[in-house]
Amino acid sequence: MSDVQQKNDAAVRGAEEAAAPAKRITRRDVLTMCGCGVAGLIVGGVVAKWGATEKAIAAGRIEISTTPQKFIVTDRGRCSGCQRCEMMCSLRNDGWVSQQTARVRVWESYNFGASPDTLDGIYDNCQFTIKSCKQCSDPACVDNCPVHAISADPETGARVVNEDVCIGCGMCHEACPWNMPQVSSETGKSTKCISCGRCAEQCPNGAIKFIDWQDIYQECIEAGIINTADIAGALVRP
Repeated sequence: MSDVQQKNDAAVRGAEEAAAPAKRITRRDVLTMCGCGVAGLIVGGVVAKWGATEKAIAAGRIEISTTPQKFIVTDRGRCSGCQRCEMMCSLRNDGWVSQQTARVRVWESYNFGASPDTLDGIYDNCQFTIKSCKQCSDPACVDNCPVHAISADPETGARVVNEDVCIGCGMCHEACPWNMPQVSSETGKSTKCISCGRCAEQCPNGAIKFIDWQDIYQECIEAGIINTADIAGALVRP
């Protein structure tokens, strides 16, 4: 084969590789390559840049949840109680602004009692608490739906409600430890978080963050937790 032909073939291969869609790194990929669970990433400081540290989580300031595609961090210390997340969530998912059907909730934290100084309310320290779906690995909402209307989205891994099947009984709301699913008074169907990320996009203070596992994967490489020599093999699935 001539040098010209070899160069042409190399150019073609390069163009094909550039045109091929990049593989999307998932939670499974990162945890497999790191050889640890989410707790290991926290202890190792991999996600500290997003506020998820052992100290902040133990203090109750930070809560985390994960889906196959996202690492979700809520930071009550950054929440000002503006409720923009609720407005934009319901507007995006329902087409109208509704506190009742918002998949992320802040308004329930307004119960301070007679005043912020009396300390007789639910949240006597006057800090707003962001309530959001945990996207549980063993979701009670799914297990307790009598018509099996809730299932995992094959693309995102988030548990979603099939409104064509849902009968609006509210069992998912009652079964959830945080009562996150809500039956809409407008549609009579249950609604819940689908991890769309609109709340995080619209939060002015960064109190909610949806982090791609791709970004955490890159952080692991920079921290030396993932050996770049092993990356190709670790990403080959059966």
